[in-house]
Amino acid sequence: MELVKIIKGGDDLTPKQQKTREIIMYLICGGVTTVVNILSFAIFEYFVKAKCNVKIINWEFDLLVLLNQTIAWVLAVIVAFVTNRIFVFRSNGSIIGEFVKFVASRIATFFIFELGTFALFVMLCENVMGIPQEKIFFTIFGYDVTCLFTIKIINSILVVIVNYILSKLFIFKRHEEGTANAEQNS
Repeated sequence: MELVKIIKGGDDLTPKQQKTREIIMYLICGGVTTVVNILSFAIFEYFVKAKCNVKIINWEFDLLVLLNQTIAWVLAVIVAFVTNRIFVFRSNGSIIGEFVKFVASRIATFFIFELGTFALFVMLCENVMGIPQEKIFFTIFGYDVTCLFTIKIINSILVVIVNYILSKLFIFKRHEEGTANAEQNS
């Protein structure tokens, strides 16, 4: 497949080529979205030095980490919707309808993964394994990658996978079926 066909797609692609194109574009757009998410998270972490510790089931946790996660998520959702709609699924369905479904699915993954598993992983590392958020795991390009950012990266990979499945099955899928039905009827 040519690079232009991967990016633009087209009616002359076979179903297998279309699926391959969609997955490649989703991975690229998911990568861009993940970079936006992680960069905004890192910028907040760099500039906001305050702590807001709370206790949850006798485990202490910094509430500002969840605020940071929320801001990063909002920015990532906006980027993800635009890139998925234009480049991945090449949708021309109702922007508002798709956006509402997209945000609803992202809210579900936000609570389950962005906050839920993220907070769980952080609490497990700190309270069960005794690894503080600030512990440096490795350095890449002069940047110290801490336990917190390692959890962020792992969590982001899980989110990309789950969000692709939700986008494919629930958000942009109905439009594809509607297009197929309209072509059959004409």
